[in-house]
Amino acid sequence: PDIWMRYRNDHYEYVGVYVDDLAFTMEEPQAFVDTLEKKYNFKLKGTGPLAFHLGCDFHRDDDGTLCMSAAKYITRMIDNYVRMFGEKPKANVMSPLEKGDHPELDETPPLGAEGIQQYQSIIGASQWAVSLGRFDIQTAIMTTFG
Repeated sequence: PDIWMRYRNDHYEYVGVYVDDLAFTMEEPQAFVDTLEKKYNFKLKGTGPLAFHLGCDFHRDDDGTLCMSAAKYITRMIDNYVRMFGEKPKANVMSPLEKGDHPELDETPPLGAEGIQQYQSIIGASQWAVSLGRFDIQTAIMTTFG
């Protein structure tokens, strides 16, 4: 990821780049869009006020402050979980282990290829949710021994 900035007249303008996703703030954003499309032949979609970017929802609160949340991303994570396992994940978990669990005694066979892919998908999505500001779930996905 890159963040480009420049001082222009009496303010800074910013362009954030993550692979092929852009987010920018500047005095004349449409002029920037026009330059990218006409001069450099970029094919842009979803231009306009920032509403959703890299898994984050963006909105302005009552006093105009820009706010972000991961609500839509979390909803998509839950939908993916339901597709994989046929039910919603437990919502009343306080730790990765149930009371009385003893993982050191577990004799469950190792996961097959599909189970490994599902595990990796859930962990990767959870890590991104933490990156988006959901620090509260970081504790829920850690082991109590590590």
